[in-house]
Amino acid sequence: MNGLIGFKPVFFANFKTNTNSSLQKEFNNSSLLNNPISDTVSFGKSKRNYSDATKLLMRTMRKLAESLNLPDFYTGKRFGLNHKEKVSIEHLLPHSQRSQAVSKGLRSVNSLENFVPVGNKTNSDRGSIPLKKWYKAHPDYLKNGIEALKEYEKVSNPIINGKEWVKSLKRLLNQELGYVAFAGRKNTNGLNMVQKDQRLSLVA
Repeated sequence: MNGLIGFKPVFFANFKTNTNSSLQKEFNNSSLLNNPISDTVSFGKSKRNYSDATKLLMRTMRKLAESLNLPDFYTGKRFGLNHKEKVSIEHLLPHSQRSQAVSKGLRSVNSLENFVPVGNKTNSDRGSIPLKKWYKAHPDYLKNGIEALKEYEKVSNPIINGKEWVKSLKRLLNQELGYVAFAGRKNTNGLNMVQKDQRLSLVA
């Protein structure tokens, strides 16, 4: 049911029926419960309504992740191969911080430079945890992300240009972490900047 236009979301929080009724059984088996509309996400009293352009971008990224077996930005597992979770679109700058998007150089919190493909459970686990804190809790995710960007650069699609996508992702990631983690340049001592900053991040 993804991509339906003009569909009025139904909220089930106040839906009450007798638990033994046939209506309740039908409700429990409904396709809406088993296959929720992922383009409209409900968080308690708030709800995310994405524009048609954003929905297209998110659907395209999900399809590319599966068809090209792209790695999960955090875990490094490849979608369509050894990944057990469904593809979801992660906001590097959490959606709850959307008011800061422009000041951080983003066109919006829902723009390509803020999106990466990750497993739906991992996405949920992070929630709105700041990236710096998230990487300290999961240091392996930083290394996985660096490797994942190499694969994302190869994406060539009318909607997603891999090289431009990765360039903008690196800018945002380095800004959020407060140091150059996503670059791979060599410093004057011959130590890879990524390796050096990874060490610093563990004690920062």
